[in-house]
Amino acid sequence: MQELLRYGVDPEVLLKRVKHLDMGALVAREWGKFKCRVLEKDEVERRALLCSTIAHFSERLSLTVMDEGVSLDIARVAEVSEHLYSASGYSIWFAPAGFDYGIQLFQRDGERLGNPQQVSITAQSPLLVEGEASVVDVCPCATSGHLVFSLNLPVPLSDIHVYDRATLARIAWFPADAQVPRFLLLLEALEKIQDCNLERVAADLIYHHHPAVRWQAFLALMRCTPEKQDHYCELLESLQDPGLRALLSSYLAGQTS
Repeated sequence: MQELLRYGVDPEVLLKRVKHLDMGALVAREWGKFKCRVLEKDEVERRALLCSTIAHFSERLSLTVMDEGVSLDIARVAEVSEHLYSASGYSIWFAPAGFDYGIQLFQRDGERLGNPQQVSITAQSPLLVEGEASVVDVCPCATSGHLVFSLNLPVPLSDIHVYDRATLARIAWFPADAQVPRFLLLLEALEKIQDCNLERVAADLIYHHHPAVRWQAFLALMRCTPEKQDHYCELLESLQDPGLRALLSSYLAGQTS
């Protein structure tokens, strides 16, 4: 990896390095280093290492995570997923010699994804993808299983957005801000125990910077003080957030149906 990162971690520079290096040899070296790290640890440390590097639900292995924030990932693609997920920062999709594969590249357009572009990833043609602009589908069709390879340069505190494969509409997001889940759990807990402070807390959190917290605070307020619906709807509208506006529109439509 040091050879790959010799000239820094600028995405365009890395893309040029990937085109000119033997990425098959690089992956083999990193795989060898990873196996040595696993074998040299005791049982407890070995389990911890495997848990931190393997995502079982996506069959993804992060072979190397550098201090520079670059990770080398290998994933096994076996079936078409129900949802599509955005990625943080930049990704360079590459194929060692003999491991060519195809992907679909969707452009992000507000709350939806645009029509996909078919892209072939070969040893001669890696692809640089900016997560804020595009979403990658690594399994565009039924397959018996193949490997995909990527270098990832994530951006801290960047949310992951979830899209429905059939409609290409955004249906959810995973907040990257560590404080967000805490506030969401707080609202849920206060509501579950019917705490008298729920309305006051929700009225404060509706001004939170993250839309997930704003939305859950709004829902809590609608259950506590439905008579103030017009006020809080006007407040959400004033925030100029397309995602919140879409959620609010669906919420109001559900009330009238």
